[in-house]
Amino acid sequence: MLEPTINFNPESEELDLDDREREVLKLFSSDQNANYSFQGLRRRLGFHQETLTRTLKRLEEAHAIERTPEGYKLRGTGNMFSFTIQANSAPTKTIIDAYLPSQVDVTVLFQKLRGRWFSDFRWLGYSHDGDTLSLSWIREDGQLQLQARISGNKITIGADAYTKQNESQQIAAAYQLFDHISKVAEEIIQPITPLATAN
Repeated sequence: MLEPTINFNPESEELDLDDREREVLKLFSSDQNANYSFQGLRRRLGFHQETLTRTLKRLEEAHAIERTPEGYKLRGTGNMFSFTIQANSAPTKTIIDAYLPSQVDVTVLFQKLRGRWFSDFRWLGYSHDGDTLSLSWIREDGQLQLQARISGNKITIGADAYTKQNESQQIAAAYQLFDHISKVAEEIIQPITPLATAN
């Protein structure tokens, strides 16, 4: 499988990045608009909690990334790191293409899904690029990552191709995520029914 690679300029090479810092930046380079949760990063990268804390702190101090209320993201401006991204990462494998009911407010849906777990999948992070919202979850063992992309009322669910899971496992997990999102969407559009009053 191809992985995203970063070409650093000579000035950034002088900063003496270690392998872990480069690995974090490779992940962030795969989607420059992404916000990743700390625990999602830990599962995705397989780092010990203390190791990841030190790595993120160093990258924050170097102004390569910044901490946000949702987690961590690439720093927009004033970045000491200058790098170009080679677009050779394997794309997310699409498993489900569907449409959300027109009554579903995507902003409300996002607020209800963000940071939430389902089954044995934990929240990884999200990205917003123009009209497309991408939400990502990762299995507790870090071996399978799912993504839900919402554009308008179309939703696409896929599994990241870097995973070594067989196709049936990817499909089953994608349908679990679709079921989870469908239930949340139903909660949004169902009118709140008043409690029956006792006579």
